[in-house]
Amino acid sequence: MPPRAQKQLRILDALREAQQSESRLPDLSDLARRFEISYPTLREHLTALEAKGHLRFTSRGPGRSPHLELLGMPPGLAVYGEIAAGLPIGSYPEPEGYLRLPGILEGFALRVRGDSMAERIEDGDLVLLSPRLPQRSGEICALRVGDDESTLKYLEWQGLRPQRYRLRPHNPAYPTLEVAAAYVHVDGVFRGLLRGPLVQELMTAAGDGPA
Repeated sequence: MPPRAQKQLRILDALREAQQSESRLPDLSDLARRFEISYPTLREHLTALEAKGHLRFTSRGPGRSPHLELLGMPPGLAVYGEIAAGLPIGSYPEPEGYLRLPGILEGFALRVRGDSMAERIEDGDLVLLSPRLPQRSGEICALRVGDDESTLKYLEWQGLRPQRYRLRPHNPAYPTLEVAAAYVHVDGVFRGLLRGPLVQELMTAAGDGPA
């Protein structure tokens, strides 16, 4: 997933989660600190989300907080196209549909293409991901190396401030890569998967989502 689109997705998820769980939107300065970005950069992301039709962002003049309004909550977990379990492929800035999963308020889903995570995760599975950083070595993550597109691998490291990460497939036919930590960007952490006819039963078309 392109870095800016992925960051905007995480910001939008945070806004929607706050709206659903607290019935209010978070303070924008607090939101900027949470994502470790400057307030002007946050405003750029919000303006981009407004252009995509996800929210209304209106300035109210010097010294006053801007007015922020979410435009239509999604009917479920957004499905953002494909992620490679093998070679990185594709990009997915806009959802292709939504999953109706009661009780799950944040995150996103991706379709798996490839077999580097087989037999744990198979080609065609839909993986559910939480937009956060891993809490321990060995978690399955959707990640990017530099400007590459996202791929799905176990992310392993040693120590509190690792200098290098190991990107390990589940399928032993594929190699394990060792990469400098500075070049690894985590898009989301694996939380579960769906496969077979159940996916279509739970899927809502993107056109049935927010306008």
